[in-house]
Amino acid sequence: MGYIAAFDIGTTNAKGVLVNKQGELHQEQDVPMQTLLDGGWIEQHPAQWMDAVCTIANAWWSSGIRADDIELITFSGQMQDIIPIRADGSPVRPAILYSDGRAAHQAERMNQELSPEGIFQVTGNALDGTSPLAKLLWIKEQEAEQDDQTAWYLISSKDYVIYHLTGQAVTDATSAATAGMMNLHTRTWESAWLSRFGLNSEKLTPILAPDAVAGEVHSEAARITGFRAGTTVLCGIGDAGATTIGAGVTAAGEMYGYVGTTGWIGMTSHQKLPAESRVFHLAHAAEGVLIAVAPMLNAGNAHQWAVATFGEGAVSSQQAYQAFEEAVRTTDRLANPLLFLPYLNGERSPIQDQQASGCFIGLRQATTKAMMGCAVLEGVAFAMKHVQQQLGGSALQKPLVLIGGGTKSQVWCQIIADVFGVPVRVPQDSQYLPALGAASGGFIQLGWVNSYTAFAEQYLSTAAAEVYMPDDALHAHYQRKFEQYKNIYPSVKDLFITY
Repeated sequence: MGYIAAFDIGTTNAKGVLVNKQGELHQEQDVPMQTLLDGGWIEQHPAQWMDAVCTIANAWWSSGIRADDIELITFSGQMQDIIPIRADGSPVRPAILYSDGRAAHQAERMNQELSPEGIFQVTGNALDGTSPLAKLLWIKEQEAEQDDQTAWYLISSKDYVIYHLTGQAVTDATSAATAGMMNLHTRTWESAWLSRFGLNSEKLTPILAPDAVAGEVHSEAARITGFRAGTTVLCGIGDAGATTIGAGVTAAGEMYGYVGTTGWIGMTSHQKLPAESRVFHLAHAAEGVLIAVAPMLNAGNAHQWAVATFGEGAVSSQQAYQAFEEAVRTTDRLANPLLFLPYLNGERSPIQDQQASGCFIGLRQATTKAMMGCAVLEGVAFAMKHVQQQLGGSALQKPLVLIGGGTKSQVWCQIIADVFGVPVRVPQDSQYLPALGAASGGFIQLGWVNSYTAFAEQYLSTAAAEVYMPDDALHAHYQRKFEQYKNIYPSVKDLFITY
């Protein structure tokens, strides 16, 4: 049987899955990732991404899958990174991740010279300290020696793995759209901007379509991974693009939510939303289609923090999550007045403030850990609703498709349904949908379907899903609570302490 091997190289985990021509998932594998946190710097060692691919592939071979069973390999991956590598593929330094805002001063200078309006007209986005363009200038100014050693600046974690499999440096338009230096209309690098700031545009990779062939597995990569030398490797697509396809959201104006370590609310569109909406615009896999994304820096990470901080009596990670889940489930949510602003890592949508922090409102002597944990999950749900209003204005009229690792929490999915007041639809194995979305390019390359829309209609619209129905009483309660929630940030934004 022929399979597409699809990998999703995320921040917290790397996932791999085999997809057959019927769209069925087989041999799902998951490998945890480690993140380096030093003050406000957020980095990862790129070598672990390739190690994870080898680990997943070895699990496949051990289970009886043969290298000849793999028709092609494709990827999705975290975007908006800066990954400097030498010509031999070795990392010059750890990858600077998307949520790292160290280049704020460089971004400020670029905004002064290029103007925020000019930047938005070209890229469809604002430029801030998390933008790879600003980080390139930061490296040039702060780490000139590392800049000199760099042959390629990669933008996505998947691009690093593709380079090590094929020796080819490539990226896709969805990932490139996060870099702050791709023309959203022509899907080409804005080389004049780089020259203006003394940056070398030749260190940026070609931009290919997600279903385009990046190269073939070379002999050394075959020896390391077990894949057959000569196996086709596609360019793949950045995680937001893969997730959009995997969610089956293709019609203009439809929305979905992603809850991973970070999160977003995404909507497909044929044109940019106004600059004042402060959303992030990405190139869709299909030509002429955009993805309007409101990115959230705080989602699953807030859940993880709540489990570690308010969980109790657990001896393993899985037990800790189960105990926390039960504590929140048995909390009387109608009687919990506690509010939580979930900006643990600053925030990008619906407000843009890297200095913002989390806070509780309404603590009393009777407040319990369970109530605080419940408020954290509600706070992220309120943040998602706030973002949805930023994108679409009115209340949702259709079920909200929700995907990502955070959907493993049934109580959280129910809270989100109650907050939004619409059914929440969680596709089966939703944590693997970015990998399935990436596999769609393989379906096109192999001629199994002729478009991304056809892929969604044939393989995703009828897929099994868990549906969470909203509770009317809790929705009314959350509507009142949401109005209070929206007042927190304006009231406390001048009180955040910076070091």
